[in-house]
Amino acid sequence: MNMHISTPVDRALAAPPTRDKHPNAILSKRLARWRRHGAEIAYISLKACGFLGTCWLMAFGLPLLFFLAISGGNLDVLFWQVDNLAARWIAAGEARKLAFSQMIQIVLISSTTLIAMWRLPAFLADVTGNTAHQDNAQ
Repeated sequence: MNMHISTPVDRALAAPPTRDKHPNAILSKRLARWRRHGAEIAYISLKACGFLGTCWLMAFGLPLLFFLAISGGNLDVLFWQVDNLAARWIAAGEARKLAFSQMIQIVLISSTTLIAMWRLPAFLADVTGNTAHQDNAQ
């Protein structure tokens, strides 16, 4: 099934050129060019938002993966570790809470940056439609 949508502006561009320089024809070509640029900007913006969102979700999933790994996959041990962390958070003073929060922020931003750098070639290949950035390009 063809998912390509053809608008009157697209059909006007695909029509053979005429000899008369009608103002509406020139205007429709300019409109089509701006429409094409707007569509490209919207596509890249949506792809970039999805890319950044998934990078953040991966970074927030790393602590869960870490706790699952050190608990050996046992949920009782996992929740015991989370309870221990929560109890220490409640007992901590304001200075220690602030220091811990800043450390967590640095770790999350760093891991998100590393994940984004790791996924960037595939993102660029997807946006540009070029297989030169992909690892499996032949």
